[in-house]
Amino acid sequence: MGGEFKLDRFQREAIRYARKNYSVIVSAPTGAGKTLVAEYIIEDCIKNNRGVVYTAPIKALSNQKYRDFSKKYPQKVGILTGDVGIEKDASILIMTTEIFRNDILLNPDGFKNREWVIFDEIHYLDDVERGTVWEEAIILLPKHMKMLALSATIYNIEEFAGWLRAIHNFPVKVIVEDKRPVPLHFFFQCNNQIYSSLKELKQANLLRKTERKKDSRRENVYINIKPNKIFTLINYLKEKDNLPCIYFSFSRRRCEELASEVYHYNFLQKEEKGKIVEIFGDLINKFNIQNDSHLNFLYSLITRGIAYHHAGLLPTLKEIIERLFTTGLIKLIFTTETFALGINMPARSTVFDTLSKFYGRYHSYLKTRDFYQMAGRAGRRGIDKEGYVFSRVNPKYIDMQSLERIIYGDYEPIISQLRSCYATILNLYKLMGERLFEIYPLSFHFYQANNFQKKEVLNLLKNKLFLLKHLGYITEGEITWKGDVASRVYSFELPVGELYERKFLEELSELNLFITVCALTYEPRKGERRPRLSKGVKRLKRELDQFSKEIHRVERTFSIYPLSKKFYFHLAEVAGAWFEGTEFYNLKKFSFIDEGEIVRYFRMAIQVLRELISSPAISIRLKSKIKNCLRKVNRDVVDAEKQLRQEF
Repeated sequence: MGGEFKLDRFQREAIRYARKNYSVIVSAPTGAGKTLVAEYIIEDCIKNNRGVVYTAPIKALSNQKYRDFSKKYPQKVGILTGDVGIEKDASILIMTTEIFRNDILLNPDGFKNREWVIFDEIHYLDDVERGTVWEEAIILLPKHMKMLALSATIYNIEEFAGWLRAIHNFPVKVIVEDKRPVPLHFFFQCNNQIYSSLKELKQANLLRKTERKKDSRRENVYINIKPNKIFTLINYLKEKDNLPCIYFSFSRRRCEELASEVYHYNFLQKEEKGKIVEIFGDLINKFNIQNDSHLNFLYSLITRGIAYHHAGLLPTLKEIIERLFTTGLIKLIFTTETFALGINMPARSTVFDTLSKFYGRYHSYLKTRDFYQMAGRAGRRGIDKEGYVFSRVNPKYIDMQSLERIIYGDYEPIISQLRSCYATILNLYKLMGERLFEIYPLSFHFYQANNFQKKEVLNLLKNKLFLLKHLGYITEGEITWKGDVASRVYSFELPVGELYERKFLEELSELNLFITVCALTYEPRKGERRPRLSKGVKRLKRELDQFSKEIHRVERTFSIYPLSKKFYFHLAEVAGAWFEGTEFYNLKKFSFIDEGEIVRYFRMAIQVLRELISSPAISIRLKSKIKNCLRKVNRDVVDAEKQLRQEF
């Protein structure tokens, strides 16, 4: 492999230290070639007959790595993501970080022959919702394993490395590469003009301040601001030969609307059109998704070299669009940010529809880190001299200072988001008993936090343990059967544990079992309309709402926040129809929820059912019910493993 290309300085250093048994943290811009370091480590492991784990933050990226590595290292790759399990004893095991964390706790001996773990996108440790998983996985890392951490954006990399050195015996080397292989040139569309630099935009003086005598409350007046038209931008991209382009929008609907607006453009020559139609048709037939509701519109766009891509599409259809994009025949794609996450899809240009987004709990300007994760897709190594990044700016919604901070500010530091869930506490208790609190001083949170924050987190951990004892998950220093069931089902421990104890799950029909688990996993989107429910489901909802209220009352008593997940029945009718054998493409009549979202939550429900069945506490009767349920629902486009086994 080494003879194929000339390695960059940072790649050579990282590989050299890895071969000297150092753990290595690599921070380098998107597209710089960090994955190459991982591949050298993988090849060394194969050569020395040692195993390696490759973790990724999302299932889509895990699936892509599985396909890529399977081509590169035939017969040597397996994958475990919760809804997929293929060749788990293979030399190279691809895992989501959650599953890696879970497996370390449940079966640490399973990693005896694995020498390395590769954490892709390690900055996810800072993610409010899921960052705790990365932190726990690093704390619990088996002593013999070394780690390679990859990220485009670690501002406080020395602090992170210092923490690793403090909690693990292995030596750690930090490798930083600031230089982009393809430099970025920033453009701005404002007042329906294209500006080739921030300086030029400032000189346009579009944020002029004047005093209004009639209305003293309004100080900022925007002079002659014209709306930014999409056609002005697309014409500029076309004229300047800045295609292909990845256009980022943070709304699924907006992606589709923008694609509609540029429908009249045609970016393909006759020969290219024939080629893309053939490839698209072959893939649609191979994956048997001819009835997908997006196909007619997408087909007409694709014949013009245009596409859109977001989480509402079927996973298979997303993969097909990604495959088309890599051919170079898609010249303009409208997509949400997940297209930028680790997936190797570079273009000549990237466009930001807006520079603010919803961050789970609040709406805010983009973090510099997130901006560059996406902007860094501009500029193809070995093809482009520059990458072009266009930001569409409306002075009413962003000030010059914020704009400058996003593009030229420092990356945000990684901040610990430690929030150990009940399952982690239960599994640690199995291993350590009352000594489990000895884990906290090993955390990044403890390393970073002030005394007040440390006390707060430790109190929360203690309160969770007190609650688990109070509710009978732990009795006389032992995990009970109820505790074992809860310890398998991360994120849904108390609802599942309480339902198990009261034999509620035992009494449910297979149909209502599936509806209940779907209700447990489902998280409604903002503004989503309430579903119509049948009498039977309404009765089920009333009972489960009462369960939730009781759980929340106890959690409040023990000062625990956030509260356990509630049940949401938005998928009840769809889940029922699917369980009864309805074809997937007929489900739309039962729901307004996007197809991709339906598949995602059905797969999550399947994962929960599999986690349940793994507990020895589950009765033969309930196991039989779960197996029958899985047979009925894990089929067709919902069957993640079937999709992954199919060859493109």
